[in-house]
Amino acid sequence: MSSRRFSIVTGLLVLILVTGASRVVMAADKGFFKGIERFYGDTDGKRLFMEGANLEYFQGETHLRFKAAEIREKADGAREIIFRQEVFLTYEDLKVTGDQFCFDTAEESGTFSGHVVLEREESRDEQGEVVKEGIRLVCGNLYLQTKEKAFIATEAPQIEHADFSGNGETIRYRDEEEKLTISGGFHLLMDGDELLGEEICFDLKQKTFEAQRGALPLEVRIELKEKEETPQEEPGTEGQ
Repeated sequence: MSSRRFSIVTGLLVLILVTGASRVVMAADKGFFKGIERFYGDTDGKRLFMEGANLEYFQGETHLRFKAAEIREKADGAREIIFRQEVFLTYEDLKVTGDQFCFDTAEESGTFSGHVVLEREESRDEQGEVVKEGIRLVCGNLYLQTKEKAFIATEAPQIEHADFSGNGETIRYRDEEEKLTISGGFHLLMDGDELLGEEICFDLKQKTFEAQRGALPLEVRIELKEKEETPQEEPGTEGQ
């Protein structure tokens, strides 16, 4: 075994042993595993595997829980981790669950697959005013950039927001601009009204949206409520 390969495997083993302690020392450029019950793989360090009933992974503010993982070394020396079985990720106000998560440790991004659920918690300022509304997204495939809190959802994505709910072919969001785009054909409900079209863009910070006619016609179905009439008393019934 080359000295470089030996260093890779030995370094990872030391990392795992350190994280077996009750206290985990964080570092922005390193990942830490806890709860390992079985660890095995190739002696050259290209493919490593772990299993455990309560596995955990820490990298900066990113925290994952899972039951199995595979670590692969890429051509540039960076590591890719495939988390499997009841994967649960938290990062600040984000929570994501899925069947599998393929994570690039250098880019701090990856793809969830299977039954994926993303939830962004509602946040408020010191005065109690809502700064960001909560978001709930369900889909079959989700590309997530954890540090930017940006995502691209495909495979029948459905979204729920305080001001609207619906679905489309693709849903994109970037937290820095608070811009959300639903494209490829969307169907939304907004306060009882229906919107259908090719693409719609929301500015969640300004609470505005814009949709234009594309390959699909733009339709708006407005709910019309009849004015309720107040029943009038018949003459001679007053005081009875």
